[in-house]
Amino acid sequence: MKLRQWTRSARTALFSAAAVLAATVAAPQVASADTGPCGPSSNAIVCENSQPGTPMSDWYAPSSWGDIEGFPTATSVPLGGTINFSVSSPVAYKVEIYRLGWYGGDGARLMPTSPTTTYPAITQPACDTSASTGEVDCGNWSVTSSWTVPTNAVSGVYLAEFDQSDNEGLMPYPFVVTNPSSTSDMIVQTSDQTWQAYNMWGGADLYEGDGPAPDGRDYAVSYNRPMDIAGENGIFGSEYPMIEFLERNGYDLTYLSSVDITQNPSLLLNHKVFVSSGHDEYWDEQQFDAATAAKDAGVNLAFFSGNDVFWRTQLQPSIANGAADRTVDTYKMTKMEFPQPDGVADPSGQWTGTWMDPAGAATGAKPENQLTGTLFNVNGYRADSITVSYPFSQDRLWRNTSVAALQPGQTYTMQTGTLGYEWDSDINDATRPPGEIDLSSTTVAITNGTLREDWGNVYGNGNATHNLTEYRDPKSGALVFSSATVQWAWGLGTTHADLTTTEDPVMEQATVNLFADMGVQPSTLQSGLVAATKSAVTTGPTVNVATPTPNLSTPAMTPLTISGTATAASGAVVARVEVSTDGGTTWNPATGLGNWTYSWTPLATGAATVLVRAEDDSDNIGTAASIPVTVTAAVCPCSVFPDALTPAKADSGDAHAVDVGMKFQPSQPGEITGVQFYKSDANTGTHVGSLWTSSGTLLGSVTFTNETADGWQQASFAQPIPVTAGTTYVVSYYAPNGHYSADSNYFASQNAGIAPIQGLSTTASGGDGVYKYASATAFPTTAYQASNYWVDAIFQGNVSSTTPPTVTSTTPAAGTTNVPVNSSLTATMSEGLTASSVKFTLTDQNGVATPGSLTYDPVGHTVTFQPAGELSMADTYTASLTATDLWGNAMPSAYTWQFTTSSTPPSYTCPCSLWNGTAVPTTTSTSDSHAVEVGMRFQSAVAGYVTGVSFYKGTKNTGTHIGNLWSNTGTLLATGTFTGESASGWQTLTFANPVAITANTPYVVSYFTPTGYYSSNSAYFTAPITNYPLTALASVSGSGNGLYHYGTASAFPTTSYNSTNYWVDADFSTQVSGSGGSGTEDAAAVTGTSTITPTTSSYANAVYPATVGFSQAIEPQSLHVKVTTDQGYQGSESAAGTGVAGTVSYNPSTFTASFKPAQPLVPGQTYHAVATATSVAGKAVAPISWSFTAAGFTPVRSAGGTVPAQGASPQVVLAVETRLPKRYTIEPLDV
Repeated sequence: MKLRQWTRSARTALFSAAAVLAATVAAPQVASADTGPCGPSSNAIVCENSQPGTPMSDWYAPSSWGDIEGFPTATSVPLGGTINFSVSSPVAYKVEIYRLGWYGGDGARLMPTSPTTTYPAITQPACDTSASTGEVDCGNWSVTSSWTVPTNAVSGVYLAEFDQSDNEGLMPYPFVVTNPSSTSDMIVQTSDQTWQAYNMWGGADLYEGDGPAPDGRDYAVSYNRPMDIAGENGIFGSEYPMIEFLERNGYDLTYLSSVDITQNPSLLLNHKVFVSSGHDEYWDEQQFDAATAAKDAGVNLAFFSGNDVFWRTQLQPSIANGAADRTVDTYKMTKMEFPQPDGVADPSGQWTGTWMDPAGAATGAKPENQLTGTLFNVNGYRADSITVSYPFSQDRLWRNTSVAALQPGQTYTMQTGTLGYEWDSDINDATRPPGEIDLSSTTVAITNGTLREDWGNVYGNGNATHNLTEYRDPKSGALVFSSATVQWAWGLGTTHADLTTTEDPVMEQATVNLFADMGVQPSTLQSGLVAATKSAVTTGPTVNVATPTPNLSTPAMTPLTISGTATAASGAVVARVEVSTDGGTTWNPATGLGNWTYSWTPLATGAATVLVRAEDDSDNIGTAASIPVTVTAAVCPCSVFPDALTPAKADSGDAHAVDVGMKFQPSQPGEITGVQFYKSDANTGTHVGSLWTSSGTLLGSVTFTNETADGWQQASFAQPIPVTAGTTYVVSYYAPNGHYSADSNYFASQNAGIAPIQGLSTTASGGDGVYKYASATAFPTTAYQASNYWVDAIFQGNVSSTTPPTVTSTTPAAGTTNVPVNSSLTATMSEGLTASSVKFTLTDQNGVATPGSLTYDPVGHTVTFQPAGELSMADTYTASLTATDLWGNAMPSAYTWQFTTSSTPPSYTCPCSLWNGTAVPTTTSTSDSHAVEVGMRFQSAVAGYVTGVSFYKGTKNTGTHIGNLWSNTGTLLATGTFTGESASGWQTLTFANPVAITANTPYVVSYFTPTGYYSSNSAYFTAPITNYPLTALASVSGSGNGLYHYGTASAFPTTSYNSTNYWVDADFSTQVSGSGGSGTEDAAAVTGTSTITPTTSSYANAVYPATVGFSQAIEPQSLHVKVTTDQGYQGSESAAGTGVAGTVSYNPSTFTASFKPAQPLVPGQTYHAVATATSVAGKAVAPISWSFTAAGFTPVRSAGGTVPAQGASPQVVLAVETRLPKRYTIEPLDV
C-alpha cells in the first residue's frame, strides 16, 4: 500500500497536531544525577537521546515530493566511515543528516556534522537497465556529496534528506550507521530488502509495473536508485515507532542492515537479543542461517513483525558498477505453480520463491516458522485488532498489565490496526518449534480474498487465527518471540503510517516484560511502566493421564479420548498441553490446561504409545508421560479417512467444474452406504457423490444436502450398494465450482487407510487420485501426481445376501393395450444388479426379436430397453428379463410379460429421417478401403417427398461422395454430389428437386464412397427400424437390407450381408415448396427449345430423339409419348396422322423424357407429339402436346473428309419448339 506524497506545508500542518500529542507524554525517567545520561554507568543510547532533538515539523516526511532524487551508495556505514550520495536535482540542493530516536519526543536530531554546503543543480545520466530482470540500477550516477561519520557518533538509523534549495522538493532516504565492535545488549536489524522490494522508482518493483514478469513485476531490484515508497512498506510504516520506544526507554542497542548480516553473520553473536520489526518480508539465505546460528548460540530473537522471512532472495552485484550486494534478486518462483505460471525460474539454479514452499527444499529453503515460530497467513491489506482472552491472562508476558486481571469470559482488545496490515499464524505442522506456546488467540473471518491457501501464490477466504508465540531453544535456551503482525509497534508509538492510533500501555508493558525474560533491561523506563524481572523457573510442568488406562485395547478408526491434568512449578502456569501418538515425532495440542482432553483416532492396528507433555509460560517443556495401548481392527461403518484427518491444502485454488475421485478396495464383502468429502469454504454449489466400477459403470449417486461451510460433508445413498472383496471401485464427487481439496503425492507409494477399506496407491491402482473436468457428474479417469482429493466411501463390512433380485414393476405393465409404438420398456428391480448380467429380449407375435439398446440405472435399480425404432402397430409383444445381483445371486428364471401396441399411428413431425442426424455408429470407419455403394431399403407409411440423402462419415471416408434415391427395382429417381462436407459426422445432400414417393412402397437410398471406410453396425436390420412414418425394412431372404455394390462408379446396391446398417438415411418431408391442392396435375412444360441430335455420328445408325422435361419426378412405367405425322410429304410413304415408331426413355436426374424414332424423320414433315405420365406420388399429369417440323438434310463429312455416298441415310437436325405459353408445375391430387 502506498500513501499520499507529502509536501513541506503538509508536514508542518501534521506536526502542529503531533506537538499536542507529544505534550501529553510524561517525561522519561533518566539515569541518576551522579552518573548523568552520559556517565560511565549509562549507555550510548541514553546519552544520545539526552541531546536536543529537531522538531518533527522540520524533518519528518514519510515520502518524497518535488523533482529532486538521490540515494546513498551503501545501506550502512561504520563509525568513522564515509557514505556517498548520488543526487540529481534541477536546482541547487542541500543534504541534511538526521539520526532517528526519541529525543524527548522530537523523534530525530540533525547531526552537527551534517554537510552545510549548497550543492549545484545536476542532471544525472539514464540509469543502467537489464531487459531480462527489469532491474534499474543508477550506480552509473556520479557521487555528488558525502558525509563522514564521526567516530563518536552513535549507531542508529539515519536519514539523509535531499532538499531542494527552493523548498519545492525533498527526498528522504534511510541508512544505517553501524558499530561492528559493539557488544550492546540488543542488535536491531532494518528491513531494507523489503524497502527495495516495494520501491517503484524506475517503473516497477517486485510486485507490479513495467517489468518482464507476466504480472509486470521485476525479477530483481537495485539499492542504487532513489526511493519511491511510502506508508506501510517504508521505515515509517512500523519500524520507526519501535526505534522510538527502544531509545525512549534507554535500551542498550546498536543497529545494522540486512546486508550487514549477509556480509558478516557473526555480528549477531555479540549481543543478547536480535530484533526484527515492521515489514521484514525479504530474507536471503545468509541472513536466515545467521539468525539460526545466533539462536543456536543462545542469542534471543524478537520478531516484532509479520509476513517476515517470506520471500527468499539473493544479493547480487550492481549491474552498473559491480559493487557487491547492491541487487536484490527474487524470481518469486512459487508464482510458477498452479493455477497458472507467472514468471520464470531463477537462472542461477537457486530457489528464490517463498521460504515455506517445499519446491525450494533442494537448494536450502525451509519454512520460516522453524526460525520465527509462525507462518505467514493473511495478506494485506487488513486492519484488525489483537485480542487476549482470559485463558492467556496469567501468562507472564502479561504481568503488570490489565490483561492479568481478566476474569473468565473477558477479553482485552488492542487498537485497530495492531493486527495488520499482514499477519501470521501458529500452524501446527512438522516444522513448528518444539515446546512453542501461544500467548493470545484471535480468529478473524477473512472475506476480502487475503487468506493464504497454498505456499504463497493463491489467496482466498476463510477463518484465520492469529497468535503471539514464544518458544525456547531446547539446547541453547534462547527465547524466540513472534508478534506475528507487521504493526505491533503501533501500540508503542504514535508516529507511523496511520497517525490515528495511540500508545497502548498493555503492549508497551508486554514488550518490557519480554525483554526482561530475554535478559535485557531499560535504563530510562518511561513513566507508567513497571520494571520486570527474568523468569527463574527452569522446570517444566508435570502431567497426569487419567484415560486411557495402561494397556487399553481400542479399535482403529474410532476416536479415543485422552484426558488428565497438568501442574506447573511454583511461579509458573501451564501454557500448553501436547499429545504425541507417533513416538514423539509430532505433537498436537490438547484442549484445556490444568484439566485437558485430546481426541485421538488411531490409523493403524497394533501396539502404540500415547505420550503427553506440558509447557509453562517460561517456555519450559515438562517430562512426557507414557501410556501403552493396543489398537485392534476397525469397527464399521468405517472409511479410508476418519474425521480427524484433514487436508494440508483444503482449497486447490482451481475454480473449474470437475469430478474428483479415489480408487479403493474393500478387503471383505460389504456395502457402501454413502460418500463423504472434505470441503473448503470456496467449494460452493450443489455437490453430487458417486460410486463407480473400475471401468466406469455408475453404481449409485447421491446429492449432498445441509452442508456446512467447510469441513467433512457426508451423504447416504437411498439404498446401500453391495461391494465385493478385492474388487476396485471409484468413489467421487462433482464440484461445480472447483476449489476441491488436493494434496499431491498422497497415493504415491502406499495405500491410504487400513482394512477393511483402503485407498489404493498409484502402484497398486495404475494411478490414483483421479479427476475429469466436465459440466456434470462424469467418471473420473485422469490421475495427476498421485493427488488425494479427499473424497471417501462409507463402508459397512461383512454384509451379504443370498436372495436373488425380483422385478417389482414394469412399464408398460403386463397386459396393457394400446401401447404407443414409440414406447420404451422399463423394469424396476428389488435391488442393485451387476449391469453386465442383465439380459433383455423383446419379440413380436411372430417371434421376431426387436433390436434395441439396453441401459441400467443403478440409482433407481431400473432396466430400460429402447427399441431401435417404432414397434409394429396392433402387435402383441413379449418382454423377457434375467439378471444377477451384486452379491452374485441370479434370478432362477426369466421374468416375462406381454402387452399390445396401438393400432393408431403415432404423431410425427417432418422434415424427418430415420436417425435425424443424432445416432452414432458403433464403427465409424471400417477397415474396408474399396470403392463401394452402400444403401438402405426403406418405406414411408405416408406419401411425401424424399428431399435428399444423409450418411455418417468417419474421418477416413474421404473423396467425392454421390447420393442416390432408387426405386425398389433399381430405377434411379434422383442423384447428387455431396458438397461442403465436414471431416466426420453426418453429411447431408439435398436433391435439386424433391422426389415424391408412394406410401408403403419400398425404395432404396444409397451413397457411393470412392475410398471405402464406410460406417457400420452389424446385425442391425434383423427387425424393422422405425421412426414414424419412416421404416428401415427388416433384412429377410430375397429382400435384404443393408445393401452394397462394389465398383468404381455409383450403381444400384443389391447385395446384403449380416443385416448390416451402413448408416445412410433418407431425408423425408410430407410437402415441399409449391405443392398442394388437388385434381389432375397441370402439364409439365417442355424445358425449352432444344436441338435433337443423333446418338451417333453414323448416318446408318442415326436416331433422333425428341425430348420433354417435367418439373418433378414421374413414375417411368407410366410414361407414354406418341408421335404422328401431320400431312403427307412429297416422296414420303407416310400419310397424315400416321404414327411414328420409336422408343421412350426417362432420365430421373433431369426429369426428362426422350422419344427416339426408329427411322429418320422426313425433312420438312410436320409432326405432332403427345406425352402422358403419373408422378411418383401417384398423381396423373394432364396430357402434354406439341408440334414440330423435321429439318432438311445437313450433310456431314466423315472422318476422312469425304461426303457420304448417294443413298446413304441422311443426318438431320430436328428442332423441337415449345408450343406452351408458360412453365407448368405438377400439383398433387388428393390421396
